[in-house]
Amino acid sequence: MILRQAAIKRIGLLFFALCIGLSLPMLAQAQSSQELQSQLDPSRRSAKPRTQTRELILSERQAVAQARAKASGNVLRINLVGEGAKQRYQIRMEHDGNVFTLYVHARTGEVTQGGQ
Repeated sequence: MILRQAAIKRIGLLFFALCIGLSLPMLAQAQSSQELQSQLDPSRRSAKPRTQTRELILSERQAVAQARAKASGNVLRINLVGEGAKQRYQIRMEHDGNVFTLYVHARTGEVTQGGQ
C-alpha cells in the first residue's frame, strides 16, 4: 500500500514536470509571436521606440532614487525627454506644497534642477 502511494506521487511529479517542460517553449513562442506582431502592426507598438529603451542605463525607479537623493518630496510625474545622448528623465516633485522639476540624465544619473 505504501509503495503504491509512493508510485502514485512519483507519477504525479513526473506528470507535473512534463507539463512544465512542455509549456515553457510554448510561452517563449507566444512572447516572440507578440514581439513579431508589434513590429508588423504599427498600432500595437509602444510610444517609445525599442532602441531608446535599450540604450538607457537607468530605469525610472533608479532615476527617482537619484532625484530623491538630491531633494525630498513626492513624485508627481516622470517622463523621458530628449533624444540620444541628451535623454533625461523629467521628474515633477512636490514638497510642502511646492512643486518643482528635477532632471536626471538617463545614462549618467546626473541630477539638475528646473530648465537646466
